[in-house]
Amino acid sequence: MIYVIPDTHLGHENIKKYCNRPDNFEQLIETNWNSTITAKDTVIHLGDISFNENWIERLGSWSGRKILVRGNHDKKPQDFYLNCGFTAVVEELVIDFDNVIILFSHRPRFGHGYDINFHGHQHNLAVYDSKRLYLPLSLEHMGYKPLALDENFIGGLKKFIIQNKQPTLNEIMNLGQNAIGKPAAKDFYDGFGKEIFNQSKARLEDCYKILENTPYNSAQFKFRLWRNAIRYIEGKINRQEFLNIIKKFLQ
Repeated sequence: MIYVIPDTHLGHENIKKYCNRPDNFEQLIETNWNSTITAKDTVIHLGDISFNENWIERLGSWSGRKILVRGNHDKKPQDFYLNCGFTAVVEELVIDFDNVIILFSHRPRFGHGYDINFHGHQHNLAVYDSKRLYLPLSLEHMGYKPLALDENFIGGLKKFIIQNKQPTLNEIMNLGQNAIGKPAAKDFYDGFGKEIFNQSKARLEDCYKILENTPYNSAQFKFRLWRNAIRYIEGKINRQEFLNIIKKFLQ
């Protein structure tokens, strides 16, 4: 069986405050992992294991084969994670589950061309982009348990993929997130507040408008461009700086 888990942040004290995690969240994760995962299972970790080397080594000793999809906090050399017990360390991963092509990434990959993108990073269930399908995974909504990618789960995804319909927040929770509580305000507004969320959403829509028109349309298929697009979406660069970056890709 293949499982997926995002954003464990083991030993990260501030995550308790940021995401309202219980004091014993590390113990919950470890207990749930080792009571669920066998040596024959594979766990895809969507990044941000821990800042602490001891915790990384400890997770590496837990049951199952482990694949790390690097998060923004996973900055150790690849060999470190392999020596800790990880089978592979990747930036992204694509798997075909019964003709459902899933892209696994830490952050949402805007502009992806797969059936659906599983990601973490946001610690909530908000979705910016309605043009492509996403499944944001939030460990806080998962009961601190790995999620099994079994036939029932994949079957539940297919109806959204066939209809090309982005699941609602409640539908996302019902897709195996163990439905802990109800979506909170941060799930609707990506943890920042409505105004900033709407600004980011507007910049994303502007990205598509830019890239759907000549002479910029050919750049939309360049993977590295979308890393810079995310910087524009998040407000780290302005529109003109983004246009200048696109022009460099076209040279």
